[in-house]
Amino acid sequence: MRYLIIFFSFILLLGAEQLDFTVGINGKNLDDNNTVLIFGGIQGDEPGGFHAASLLLSDYTITKGEIIVAPNLAFDSIIKRSRGTNGDLNRKFANISPKDPDYKTVTRIKELINLPEVGMVINLHDGWGFYRPNYIDAMKNPNRWGNSSVIDTKEINASKYHDLEKIAQQTVKKVNASLIDPKHAYYLKNTKTDEVNDTEMLKALTYYVISNNKAAFANEASKNLPVHVRAYYHLIAVENYLKTAGIEFTRDFDLSPQGVKEAIEREVEVKLFDGRTLLYLRQPRPIIKFVPFPINSDLTYDTNNELIAVVAKDNAFYIQYGNNFQAHIYPEYLEFSYAFDGVDIKLDGLEMNVPFATKVKVKENFLIPKIQGVRVNVIGFNYYGDESNIIINKSKMQTQYSLDKAGKIYRVEFYELRSAKLPQLLEYESGSKFIKNTKPIDMSLIQKAGKKDKFLGSILVEFE
Repeated sequence: MRYLIIFFSFILLLGAEQLDFTVGINGKNLDDNNTVLIFGGIQGDEPGGFHAASLLLSDYTITKGEIIVAPNLAFDSIIKRSRGTNGDLNRKFANISPKDPDYKTVTRIKELINLPEVGMVINLHDGWGFYRPNYIDAMKNPNRWGNSSVIDTKEINASKYHDLEKIAQQTVKKVNASLIDPKHAYYLKNTKTDEVNDTEMLKALTYYVISNNKAAFANEASKNLPVHVRAYYHLIAVENYLKTAGIEFTRDFDLSPQGVKEAIEREVEVKLFDGRTLLYLRQPRPIIKFVPFPINSDLTYDTNNELIAVVAKDNAFYIQYGNNFQAHIYPEYLEFSYAFDGVDIKLDGLEMNVPFATKVKVKENFLIPKIQGVRVNVIGFNYYGDESNIIINKSKMQTQYSLDKAGKIYRVEFYELRSAKLPQLLEYESGSKFIKNTKPIDMSLIQKAGKKDKFLGSILVEFE
């Protein structure tokens, strides 16, 4: 992992609890007050912005300087595909009551803005239509926001980047040099927030930033465009702002509409419960049953993208990637064992050791050697009892038990026999995120778990 993820979590409170936004640091602070802070997802129905921000963490390497990225500010709203579950988060920066459900979120955002190393702030939005300085039609006029570079005023009193108009105009020029269609042209939009006493913009994040003598830019992409095209335009703009700040970088994909689309649509990976289970979701089945959940440790997880969340709902859970539902998961509660972190496997005749929560590819067949005191369960293989020391190929698998609709990916689970009493590891790595709003486990389920074998971990096998 090329960047540090800082995840703020709070002790579970009574009642529903909001998902906390994440903050990633990419690069190294050069002590020059030149860090660029980038926000996405301040409104949950603007996926172009929050996907672009997320890619800055997952697919960019900052080789000179530093960026701080919070891609999912209104995370609950993103999950629920809502502009704002508690009202518009971007209208709460002038004044907010401590009783407002967004109070902690706004406070944290302000703390990030006021970090001394931050010299520039970029907020990524999606807006309907296309901003045009003059009225053309209902979707192209001065009241629209889409495809515009937005500033609150022409110039600010700041030691760096004081000429907002000049920098924004340079960005507009850069984006317009890479348009897919001339109809998508960007324009500078100066809201003149102070001059016209714009009561709405006076409450917004960017105005709070310039009020604290730091440069702020909002980049708007049009909601009339596909999500990956919006993200493409956002990233062209962001890259120009980074170059303005002297920040250097590389990226793992081609900056083109197709390259961005492929990056956004990359498979979802969720590692559950201290890295014991991997759910690799490529065209996943909508329901995944009997997923081992621990009764003796925290319900934690990690993901390959900061827009992914595991959310509790009633007596089940679901996985969400941004605005998009991935799968429901139904738990089987078990006691977890931490006797070891991986297993031996014979893969197409070659022996190797595979850590838990890993996916391996199979051409012909695989075999799990016998492990003393351990039972192997290959989900989808129709055999009763321990399934070690059996050569298994794809023809022996029942495709309805695969994780994916293509019938290629299967779970292989390992259990410590209740009577084995294997020695436990002294340490194991805990996940960084907590599943929120979980209900207490019913005592009957805990009692049942106490009679079952203990779950050690699992791997995934993918047949070619």
